[in-house]
Amino acid sequence: MSVDISFPKSAKALPVVIYAHGINGFKDWGGMDLIAQKFAEAGFAFLKFNFSHNGTTPARPTEFFDLEAYKEDSYLKRQKDLERILKFVESPHPELELDSENIFLIGHSRGGADAILATAKDARIKALITWAAVSHARTPWDQLSPEEIKDWAEQGYFTRKNGRTAQDLPIGYSLYEEYKAHKADLDVEAAARAIKAPWLIIHGEEDEAVFIKHAYDLKQWQPEARVAVIPETGHTFDRQHPWNTTELPEASLKKVNRSIEFLQEVLSA
Repeated sequence: MSVDISFPKSAKALPVVIYAHGINGFKDWGGMDLIAQKFAEAGFAFLKFNFSHNGTTPARPTEFFDLEAYKEDSYLKRQKDLERILKFVESPHPELELDSENIFLIGHSRGGADAILATAKDARIKALITWAAVSHARTPWDQLSPEEIKDWAEQGYFTRKNGRTAQDLPIGYSLYEEYKAHKADLDVEAAARAIKAPWLIIHGEEDEAVFIKHAYDLKQWQPEARVAVIPETGHTFDRQHPWNTTELPEASLKKVNRSIEFLQEVLSA
């Protein structure tokens, strides 16, 4: 797992924002350094990391190079990754002091489901923000037909085309077997209902990858959560990869500013 932290100079311990990327994402996708910088300027330590089985490697952090690891990715593996990150935050760091009493978690897309599952069971996470989160743990196989699932089982994997790289990325059948064996542990609805921490749900009004209904379902399951809809934007809030400018698109800037305002409210409560 590759990790980096953006932080301001400070004489006091810094509240920590952990960012969990989604499927076909990675910690540096689409100008995430610009987002990290915004949080650091607001007084947070912003930690982003690559999930252990997202297909990237330390030598190739922005490429889906290790397809065997990608094939074996799973929700439970990512929960273990988040546990490792939380322990990392709690450990001593010579260059900065992290406030382990104020750990906040942000998850995008499938990383949003990962973040919901983690927050429901871990009191160390003091606030949750989800960006365009899926409302279940059945991505990316939720739209397969029974016949396609049968073929998946027989072959051991199926492939999905990555629109950006044109790669055929393998999804191992072990993902489905894990879900069947651990449905209670991977029940996003139950996790959403159980969350006690403050929660901000942000979604793009025109998201065609994860429809906005997912946001409203999450809100229905957890009425205490807040919902912010960003108009005229989709799943990535107008970011793309690579992102070659020094400014964020307006929709992403709105998302980031609203997230920072929310966490500042949590800190001042």
